[in-house]
Amino acid sequence: MKKIKHSFRLLLLCFLLMGCSKEPCIERPPISTQRTVLVYLGVDNNFRYEAKEKIELLQNNWNPNFDGNLLVYADAGNKPVLVHIYHTQGRGNVADTIAQYSTENSASTATFTRVLNDVSAYRPANSYGLIVLSHATGWLPADMSYPSIALRSIILDTETDEPNNYMELADFAEAIPYKLDFAIFDACFMGLVEVAYELKDKVDYIVASPAEVLVPGFVYATMMQHLFLPQPDLTAVAREFYEYYNSQSGNYRSATVSLVKTSAIEDALLPLFKEITDGIDPFTEPIETIQTFGYGSQKIYFDLGDRLKKLAPEKSTEIQTALDQCVLYKESTPSYYSMGVTGLQPIHAFSGLAVYIPQVAYPEANAAYSRLKWAKAIAL
Repeated sequence: MKKIKHSFRLLLLCFLLMGCSKEPCIERPPISTQRTVLVYLGVDNNFRYEAKEKIELLQNNWNPNFDGNLLVYADAGNKPVLVHIYHTQGRGNVADTIAQYSTENSASTATFTRVLNDVSAYRPANSYGLIVLSHATGWLPADMSYPSIALRSIILDTETDEPNNYMELADFAEAIPYKLDFAIFDACFMGLVEVAYELKDKVDYIVASPAEVLVPGFVYATMMQHLFLPQPDLTAVAREFYEYYNSQSGNYRSATVSLVKTSAIEDALLPLFKEITDGIDPFTEPIETIQTFGYGSQKIYFDLGDRLKKLAPEKSTEIQTALDQCVLYKESTPSYYSMGVTGLQPIHAFSGLAVYIPQVAYPEANAAYSRLKWAKAIAL
């Protein structure tokens, strides 16, 4: 009887010291409150194979000296899981499934909010970061007709029975339940001033591309060594993305990326943007020579700096000063790949942010655009 009691006490002590839950004596790392990063793999679509690959990259390259918590949510066809990646003395680096959910729509705001809350409850921290991998088309809603473009807005779940299998920008911003220090979008068309402005009250810094992002996307093998520094090095994350694609050849040498400080948009860029565009009718504005990051022949998003400098060349220095306060890092290859033409499009100007210009040909897009915080701020 004493032996049984002694064994029970040892088991209980193991639970308390190791943080055991379902299995006895699972070795877990000390709890860190410096930073918690969530990688949200919304890949219940044709990116399904990315889940296993990304989790393995993150697991294999985790360093026990990282001070923080790395969680991965993966919805890839089966029951979604929440995985904790960490190091143990006995098992090395592990990807420990700490929660398994019923089949769900990973593109719903309810799911997105719940996962973020689960993460903060499991590993509360002083700083939070988010990485989103999925399909996206910036702020363009997916429920409107648009010639030759598969609209996805933010996050796409093609396997759900729910009618809304995507998340719109405003809903995405509203669904974030607490302040994020940064968000990295491993998704197309997210490097937009409209996206950054919509998220400015929820996210301090954004790393994104104004154009399409080719697979395999960001460099997951080395990303965490930058994100778990006392001060996350987001410039290094963006630079490694650019350098990877700039080293490729042919259609694969395609990358646009920027690091944006969201608060600076309102403070530095918005007043100047309003001043320059005041009285300009976008429907008659000459757009043919402005750098575009649209979908092939569909001119959707335009380089913001190029647009402003063409409208007000005498203010080029002032425009650049404002952009430099917002865009802390930017880089692009000489051209970018567009699925719309299945080939490369030249880049003659790159400011790090793109912007929509309303056009007569796109009445549905114009109506959706008018509901954005940016459109309201510039009194469009």
